[in-house]
Amino acid sequence: MSNRKQQLLTLTALVLLIVASCLFDGASARKHRSRKSSRPKGVNIEIYHPKGVLIWYPYRSGIEMFGIEIFINQANQNRDGSSSSEEVSATCDICLNTTEVSYGKFILRSDDAIIRSRDHVYYNAIVKKSSGEAYVARSNEFYVSESRILIADITGGASNTRDESSSVAQTPSGSLASNALQQEVKLLEEILSELNQQCHPTQNQSKELLLNVSTPTRLDAKDLHQFMTRELTAKLPTIDWNRVLVDTYYTTNGIVFEVPTIVEKLKILKLAKKLPDQLIMDVDAFEAEDTTNDIEAWLAV
Repeated sequence: MSNRKQQLLTLTALVLLIVASCLFDGASARKHRSRKSSRPKGVNIEIYHPKGVLIWYPYRSGIEMFGIEIFINQANQNRDGSSSSEEVSATCDICLNTTEVSYGKFILRSDDAIIRSRDHVYYNAIVKKSSGEAYVARSNEFYVSESRILIADITGGASNTRDESSSVAQTPSGSLASNALQQEVKLLEEILSELNQQCHPTQNQSKELLLNVSTPTRLDAKDLHQFMTRELTAKLPTIDWNRVLVDTYYTTNGIVFEVPTIVEKLKILKLAKKLPDQLIMDVDAFEAEDTTNDIEAWLAV
């Protein structure tokens, strides 16, 4: 119960910070640092249990079609992460595309697709212009952690992770109080997300942060995920990183890690202010002149 109350207080503080940011921080100057990674920016993938996958990409003027090719437990030959429009020799396990735009997004879904925890995945994001030109952005390989999988049917409402209170025996009154507090937390999270979107209506925000560390040797996706879990737990022990850490991958300035929601990201940035300067940074604060935003750079040509 105390953890729920603490979460409620934290979310309330974040709501106030977002409001203050809207009022006083319209276009603040930031210190930018160039970076390079091989994750196509703007591609959002939601994996469901027991099955189902939902992918969406924001509509941009001039885009006629968006598609994706997902490869599961197949070696990614494009290890350097460079983008290419050449055909790939591997056969995609999930192959989807659409020309329809819904709610300002290209939305792809497969109700029968199965991606499991501990799978190794990479994908090709395919964008086609109205002129007929097509572009393929290859992602790096990533490890599917348990925290990345949404425990719900793809056709219904999803919960980010398992219900934390389900394994704890409670009295009826305690259960009611816990449920009420949980609903309050959920409501505040929704309010915070809406406020954040209103403050940045044209910005394509990611759920990624950068930890300024390095590994002695280059680790594979699973070992890198475990390394980051240990590192982040040591630096911010109040966060349940087994639940929060979704994905990790290398970049020029350190290691990028993804969390489930924008709210979680804001909470981490808030707590990270107590750490040494720029140890944990917002990926979105960097200049967009690198390969992470290569699709939009190509569209601008």
